[in-house]
Amino acid sequence: MDDRERSVGPPLLVEERLHTLIHTFRLVSVSLDLGEILQGILRAVQQLIPYDAAGVFIFDPSTGLLHGYETVGYPEDLARAGPLHCCEGIVGHVLQTSRGRVVPDVTVDPYYVRAREETRSELAAPLIGSGGKTIGVINLESDIPNAYSEADLELLTLFASLVAIAIEKANLHREMLEKRRLESELRIARQVMEALMPARAPVVRNFEIFGRMIPSAEVGGDYYDFIDVADGRLGIVIADVSGKGVPAALIMATFRASLHALLGNDFALRAVFSRLNRLLLESTHDRHFVTAFYGELDAEGRRMFYLNAGHNPPLFIREGEPVRLLSTGGIPLGVLKNAAFSEDIVYFMPGDSLILYTDGITEAENAEGEPYGVHRLEQVVRRHLRRSASELCDAIIEDVRQHVDSETRSDDLTIVVVRAV
Repeated sequence: MDDRERSVGPPLLVEERLHTLIHTFRLVSVSLDLGEILQGILRAVQQLIPYDAAGVFIFDPSTGLLHGYETVGYPEDLARAGPLHCCEGIVGHVLQTSRGRVVPDVTVDPYYVRAREETRSELAAPLIGSGGKTIGVINLESDIPNAYSEADLELLTLFASLVAIAIEKANLHREMLEKRRLESELRIARQVMEALMPARAPVVRNFEIFGRMIPSAEVGGDYYDFIDVADGRLGIVIADVSGKGVPAALIMATFRASLHALLGNDFALRAVFSRLNRLLLESTHDRHFVTAFYGELDAEGRRMFYLNAGHNPPLFIREGEPVRLLSTGGIPLGVLKNAAFSEDIVYFMPGDSLILYTDGITEAENAEGEPYGVHRLEQVVRRHLRRSASELCDAIIEDVRQHVDSETRSDDLTIVVVRAV
């Protein structure tokens, strides 16, 4: 009796082999726990192809490393050594060539890297994914030479296909759970942002005011609002927070609450924004910033005191005169602790229009990658300058939609029109 016969023991009956395979197929089809599946597969392999050490190694294309996802019989210090390089050892060679290997004597194999002192022969098969790419390797090691045959490789290749199915199924399940998590986050973010927006346009003497936001598929950080301030003044704000999703929605909610609270204290605008800046720095820890334009409209005096904190400069358009960009203010909020801000004033005559917008308007690109731009925005406003604020707002949105490639739009479209009548 040779060494191979002593290690293998009595041959399994055909019925027993079939039962082992059926049990393994059932495990792969029922379980979603990748660790449990791989452990079951390695136990089944042990019954049909005896080994002293075995491992399922999964390739990470982002790092070029092979990770021992499930291993049996390897020393602990090897596990602590970390993943293998994709070109390393017999496992790496099988990964690169996508072909299984029977190695009768590892001591003379040029690709062998010693992982166990006792190993004398090795058997490895690639894990081929549904797209034809090799996603890993299943590897067996024996303490006796010439322990494996080509028939063993064929059987191990069958098990390798089951391992590949299990890995891809686990990946799909994880992606599905992640998709559900993101959808839940987006739903929450939309609810938060919708709650921040004004329910209706304000009614103000001498002015028409209207705002709209067209949300994108992703939830951005756009926000606009109308705020009743003391002495009959109306606060008009438009803002944009960096980032998207729940974090952006929560930061914008913090910004809105802080702005409302500070405006009630009758501070100068520069003082309000200095405090807002410090509050955002404390709550975001430099990870996000907010651009914002705030104007306080004195309807009786037909004037607006304003401050622009790094936001897209609103367009002040008067018929027959060049456009004026309202940029006075300072840098975005939440960037520098000691940022200084300044304010300015603009006076309205009947027919004047002030257009507030976020970068989703001017940066909206067509199929050729050309942004909509400030010039187009000015042109469409001048074409419709004598229309009502709501009609002018709709005309701008429609013009942007005609320009933009709707399949690739990834930002909100937010516009506020203030028109003197």
